[in-house]
Amino acid sequence: MDTLLSRLAEQDDAEAMAGYGGQVTYRELAARTTAWLAELDRLGVAAGAVVAVVGNASPEVVALFTALAVRRCVVVPFAPHDPPAGERARRMATAHVTEVVEFGGPGEWTATTVAAPDEPRPELTAKLAESGEAGLLLFSSGSTGESKAALLSLPRLLGGFGAVARPRRTLQFMALDHIGGVNTLFRTLLGGGTVITEPRRTPKHACEAIERHRVQVLPTTPTFLNMLLLSGAHREHDLSSLELITYGTEPMREVTLAHAAEVFPHVRFKQTYGLTETGILPTRSVSSDSLRMAVGGHGFRTEVRDGVLWIKSPSAMLGYLNAPSPFDDDGWLNTGDAVVVAGDGTLRVLGRRSALINVGGEKVSPAEVEDVLLRAGNVADVVVSGRANAVTGAIVVATVELAEPEERKALNRRLRQFCGEHLPSHKVPAVITVSDRPLHGERFKRKGGAL
Repeated sequence: MDTLLSRLAEQDDAEAMAGYGGQVTYRELAARTTAWLAELDRLGVAAGAVVAVVGNASPEVVALFTALAVRRCVVVPFAPHDPPAGERARRMATAHVTEVVEFGGPGEWTATTVAAPDEPRPELTAKLAESGEAGLLLFSSGSTGESKAALLSLPRLLGGFGAVARPRRTLQFMALDHIGGVNTLFRTLLGGGTVITEPRRTPKHACEAIERHRVQVLPTTPTFLNMLLLSGAHREHDLSSLELITYGTEPMREVTLAHAAEVFPHVRFKQTYGLTETGILPTRSVSSDSLRMAVGGHGFRTEVRDGVLWIKSPSAMLGYLNAPSPFDDDGWLNTGDAVVVAGDGTLRVLGRRSALINVGGEKVSPAEVEDVLLRAGNVADVVVSGRANAVTGAIVVATVELAEPEERKALNRRLRQFCGEHLPSHKVPAVITVSDRPLHGERFKRKGGAL
């Protein structure tokens, strides 16, 4: 962490950030970080303190984040409206937050000291403070139960960022409360690139930002990429600056990738893979239109055991504050992701092993059924899952989001007939329902099913 500030200052007058919160050079970002170090002195924030930062990515938020890292604090980032205030308060209590800095706008902030909880400080954060390392505390979305608080070492996480081929202008798509957002931010800055910030994550605003700031790299999710293609926003803006689109956090559908490659023929597509627990792994897609990729390297080790991906990571989290460690005695993590390995060693991620549906002894991948339904027409999005059944053990259930209204009985017949023409009978959805709300969450991952 001692070199983080100097590495930013070395870039001098190169553009560090632009967009939400204004344009700043690396020299100015370093100066703002130094100013925040003085502000932390005034607030009495010492090394080892656990500090929550609430706000969208902006130069001031990034400068504070960096200052806290240099001060060797534990940073707990939150998006402004996710989660709701009540859940955020519970997460802050779990983290034993001692100071909250909340941004009402790019340069408007308030600092609040929080009374220490009655119970002792979590052992993991106490040990981290004793070691003199800065920390990062990230919470899972909590969509499948209680949100888990994952503690990572920032030096270990950022130390894995190698040299980049050349600096690029990158859209900060994921928020800083997500491992992908932290990865995008610091990988871009430590590589001498420019971070483009736009907190309004809609296809229209993303395309506007790409056009206005000549963005070269768009890190996103398959769900958002599908939304962008369906919206038609790409036809209304000049996106010729785009060179690379990376996608991850959930399985990509073949139909979405094929459509995107057709719409952006001069853009390279790269699949990414990572978890909060492990950090983001190096990957190499076989090609822009392939869902197979090589995973690992640079200290990351991978194994496939019984069709499931296991990872041993040099940037692995220290553990959960509120749950048992998921690592085995040798430091390996069972990701829970089912994969298929090709003869050349590359693999394709099918989705969560737990999401596979057992229909009469036959395994059904939700992603395969979803891909077919997306080709059926008038289906904007879909989530496939299993439902218990006394005869077959489970049946396939599909929840669809329509592009245009359609009579339910006719829709059901049409979709089942289409699936019957492209899938074996045990993979055809037995139940099809229509959702009246988006099938994705705030982080643009599909809800339920094959996440």
